Amino acid sequence: MKFKYIFIAVFSIVVLTGCENDLIEKPKRFTSPSEFFNTQAETEAALFGSYNFLHFAWIGDFHVLQLGDLGTDVGLTRSISFYNVYQHWNMENLTSDYRAAWGQRYEGISNVNLVIARVEASDFPEAFKNEISAEARFIRALLYYQLNIMYGGVPLWTDELTDLEAVGELPRATSAEVRELIISDLKFSEQHLPSARESSEWGRVTKWAAKGLLARVYLFDKQWQNAKDKAEDVITNSPHSLLPNYMDIFDFTNRFNSELVHVIHKETDIRGSSVHSFSSPRGRDEAGKFRSDIAANGVVRPDGKTVNTTGELFQGWGIYQSIKENYDSYQTGDARKDIWWHEAEREDGTFTTLDGGTSGAGGYYNLKWIAFDENPNNGSRDVTMQRLAELYLISAEADNEINNGPTTLAYSRVNELRRRAYGDMLHDLAPGMSKEDFKTALIAENRWELGGEGLRRWYLIHWGYDVLEAAVKSVSGSNPLGAANIKPHHVLFKIPDEEIIVNPNIEQNPEY
Repeated sequence: MKFKYIFIAVFSIVVLTGCENDLIEKPKRFTSPSEFFNTQAETEAALFGSYNFLHFAWIGDFHVLQLGDLGTDVGLTRSISFYNVYQHWNMENLTSDYRAAWGQRYEGISNVNLVIARVEASDFPEAFKNEISAEARFIRALLYYQLNIMYGGVPLWTDELTDLEAVGELPRATSAEVRELIISDLKFSEQHLPSARESSEWGRVTKWAAKGLLARVYLFDKQWQNAKDKAEDVITNSPHSLLPNYMDIFDFTNRFNSELVHVIHKETDIRGSSVHSFSSPRGRDEAGKFRSDIAANGVVRPDGKTVNTTGELFQGWGIYQSIKENYDSYQTGDARKDIWWHEAEREDGTFTTLDGGTSGAGGYYNLKWIAFDENPNNGSRDVTMQRLAELYLISAEADNEINNGPTTLAYSRVNELRRRAYGDMLHDLAPGMSKEDFKTALIAENRWELGGEGLRRWYLIHWGYDVLEAAVKSVSGSNPLGAANIKPHHVLFKIPDEEIIVNPNIEQNPEY
C-alpha cells in the first residue's frame, strides 16, 4: 500500500489469535485504548492497523483466492495441503488450517469495531470521523461478507469488545441479518469515501470499491435492480475503465490500472504477498534448457510481450493452475485463454515447454498472479479483489433477471468483454436469446473472464446447487473425487468444531 503501514500491536481489548477460541482470548499484546485515539494521527494509524488484516491468507491472499477456484470447473492443484477440501469437496473433514478462516476474520472485526466506536465517539471534525468510519465499515463489511458466503449466518458483533463472556456466547444471526449489516456498512462507505486517492494513498478504498462490493452482495441476495444500479453506477460514473489488452490487466508492474476497483496492495518486507509463489512454476518441473533460456533471455508472454527475469520465475510451486477442461473450453481466438500458460502434453506424459523442450510435469499456470523476479512468499504482487469486468457481468445478469430476458444493455455489457477478448465483433452474442439461454451464456462468460480470480465457487453457488453440481461433474475427468463427493449441503462450510465446543449457542450447519 502506498500509504504508510503502521501496525499497532492491539486496538481492541484482546487480540484474537485464531488458534484458540476466536471470541474469548487471552490478551497476546496490549495497548490500552485510553492511550490511543487521542489525535487524528493516532486514529488514522489505528485504521491502518485494521487494513493489516486484509493481508491475511484467508482474507486477501492465496487461501481466499484458491478457495474460490479449486474444486470448480476452473481450478486445480497438486498440493496435498489444499486438494482434499478445496478440490475434492471433502468438507466434512476440515483440516486444522480452516480454523483460521473463521478466526482471522473475527480478529479483524474486533479491531475494526473498536476503531468505529472510538472515532464516532470522538470530538474530531465530522468529515474526518465519517471518512475513517467509512473505511473501517468497508473492512468490516468485507469480513462479514466472506464469513457469510462460507458459513451463512454467523455471530453478529458490531460493538467495541467490553464483555468477553457476552461476546463468547453470541448465537448465530441469520444470513439475512448478516447481509443487512453488510449492506448498511457499504452504503455508509459509499456515501463518505472519496472518489479517488492520491498515489501516496493507493490501497485505501474508495467509494467505487464500496459500490462494487455492494453490487455483488445485492446480486447474491437477488436484489436485481439494486445490483444493476450499483454496477451501472461504477461502470458509468467512476474513473475506472476496461483496458484494451486483457493481459495488461494482470501485468504485476501495471499496478492500480484503471480496471482495478479494489486492490490489496503488497509491499515486500512489510506485508509481502504469497499468491505469486503458489502460481509461479516450480523449477524441478521444468526442463533445464527452459530455465536457462528464461534466465538469459527473459520470458515471451503468449501475447508477445517480453518480460525480463533472472530466474526467480521458478521459485514457486505451480499449484494454482487451470483444470484441463477449463483450458479446453475457450473458443478459438479468445485471447483470455492465454492467461493460462499452457505446456502441451506429449504422448509420453511429458510436456512441451514454451521453448520446445520437454518436462515431466508442467501444466496450465495462472498468469494472473505470477510475478517475475519476486521473493518467494514475500513479494509485492498486489491482490485484486474486484475489477470492472465483473461489474459488466453483474449488470448483464441483473438486467436479464429484471426483464425476464436480456435487453440491449445486457447484450452490450457482455459483448464489450467479448470484443476485447476476440478483437472483433464477429463473436458478439446475437439478439433474440431467451432468459435461460442468456443466463447459460453468462455462466460460461463468467468462467472465461473471471476464472482464476477467486470468484467461481461463489458465483456457482449463487446460481444454485444444480449449476454448481453440473460444473463440478463436467470436469470429472480431471477431478473425479470432487465429482463423486459434492453434496447439496456443501454450499456452506462446516463451522469449526472448536467454535461450537466453546460456544454452545452456535448451531452447526445442516448435514455436518
